[in-house]
Amino acid sequence: MPTFAILLLCLVPLLIMLVAVVVVLRAQLQAHERERNAQLALENRKITLPIRLQAYERIALYLERISPEALLLRIPTADQDAKDFETVLLETIRNEWNHNLSQQIYLSPQVWGEVKAARGNVTKFIQLCAERVRPDAPAGELASVILAALLELTTHPTARALAVLQQEAATLF
Repeated sequence: MPTFAILLLCLVPLLIMLVAVVVVLRAQLQAHERERNAQLALENRKITLPIRLQAYERIALYLERISPEALLLRIPTADQDAKDFETVLLETIRNEWNHNLSQQIYLSPQVWGEVKAARGNVTKFIQLCAERVRPDAPAGELASVILAALLELTTHPTARALAVLQQEAATLF
């Protein structure tokens, strides 16, 4: 038998074994990498989940705080006319918004869009109610119009945003 054939007979099994070792090692490395990534994701989730939940809680609280009935309970009407009271209500909504603006980074764009829409709904609702009252009327009159208009609504101005927020928060678990 020629030397080339003998050499070939020795090298072919060696090459096959080398390829098999490379394939097995690559598969093990990929499995190890997937396991490592899963572990990192789990560790990351342990850190970020409480922060995200806190953001959802803060936005839920924000939506509750800007609801017209909550605003009327928190903001006194004494010694104000309707125009001043409207200004205070709208300013309170803006201040609450500015205070919670940073929470958007923890929410999906859809939920954040709903929260912005809710803020706009409440603002527009108060402005429409204020149009029904003379600017120099007592603030209590505007409060009464707001409460009466709330009773007429089929959907609360913040209801949709709160529902979407709760749905998304439930998916975190």
